[in-house]
Amino acid sequence: MAQYQALIFLSLVLLVAGNDCIWDTSTSFPEFSPLMLDSDLEMILPVLEGETSIVRVAEGSNITLVCPGSAINATKLVSAVATCIGDTQVTINDKTYSLKELGCLKKPKPSIKKGVGNCGVNGTDELHAIGFKIAPFVFYESVRVCFDGTTQTTLYTDHVLRGAHIAAKEVTPGRPGFKTGSGFYSVSMSRIYTKKSQLALMVKLLGSETLASTIINGGKQLYFSKGHMSPDADFVTEALQDATYFYINALPQWQAFNNGNWKQLEFATRTLAEEMGSDLRIYSGGWGVLQLPDVNNNPVDIHLGLTDGEQVVPAPAVTWKVVHDEKTGRAVAIIGVNNPHITSVPDTICPNICTSLEWVTFAVTELEDGYTYCCTVDDLRKAVPYVPDIGTVKLLASPTSGCRL
Repeated sequence: MAQYQALIFLSLVLLVAGNDCIWDTSTSFPEFSPLMLDSDLEMILPVLEGETSIVRVAEGSNITLVCPGSAINATKLVSAVATCIGDTQVTINDKTYSLKELGCLKKPKPSIKKGVGNCGVNGTDELHAIGFKIAPFVFYESVRVCFDGTTQTTLYTDHVLRGAHIAAKEVTPGRPGFKTGSGFYSVSMSRIYTKKSQLALMVKLLGSETLASTIINGGKQLYFSKGHMSPDADFVTEALQDATYFYINALPQWQAFNNGNWKQLEFATRTLAEEMGSDLRIYSGGWGVLQLPDVNNNPVDIHLGLTDGEQVVPAPAVTWKVVHDEKTGRAVAIIGVNNPHITSVPDTICPNICTSLEWVTFAVTELEDGYTYCCTVDDLRKAVPYVPDIGTVKLLASPTSGCRL
């Protein structure tokens, strides 16, 4: 009897959902998908059902389709409001279309909205938003950036990792180039991130070609890469992933660290979000200025901007990530040392509690991969005053449990 009742219930669910619009992202989507927004102008994201990534919209629901910087193929307009009529069909102004007909002429173009708020110690720095202009006075934010215009460095970024959707994210070959934006940097960001310019800078700062050639060595991943703070892989759609490629969303990280423990931390955070099936707010930033010993063993501050003669764009001494489950009031901070040249365990800026975290299982103590440690958010804020104040939280020790600190 129980099996029969379950079958009846499942049949009713399928009947109710039978007229939903359901799009398989691998077969029903156009080459350049428009942004798809619900009535609250929130992004409609795919979910994984079985092995298939699908977007599901209820029959009769309106969807705003937007092609920032381009136009919808069928209408030649930047945006349109479509109504789901079931299966894979929608109507716009009483005309029926498949989603494939409503692709953008080009990839949606991300942009930066400057000055959306204040941040930093005493609110002296400025918040900017990365995202998409979806109407003349409407901007969809995917990443917020706290930027110090004096030192021309990002203090931290802020984004949401969608745990219920991340398993369905689009995976596309290739990556876009990083974009500068306007009014952020006085130096050539593309030049200062080349290994050639970094080697020349080290010769100048450290006073020895021989020493510099051991510090910058591309074959050993010893060079500064553009370290994503809000990484592309934390976002579900290709458009949102592409929007992460702005220089203000990056800090100079040694490639060995960026491709080592920082990458492992990103993997672990996504796995945590997926296991929890809920949103995690992620803050990521840097602290301090990396110092390297010169030929006389004197410490030298490393600013990549010195390539162009300006003491800007510092390489941070550490980069950190705060993972906050706002729903359950749990959080933790993870800090990585941005120096694969160290030969002994470094001092920490806050007490290490990594042994309390079930989900941090990678080799945190590997020096060449970026020595990594964990702290309470309160302890990190004592050391890094511009870390956002998230109030009183419990420890995000595992997907399901937490203890009050």
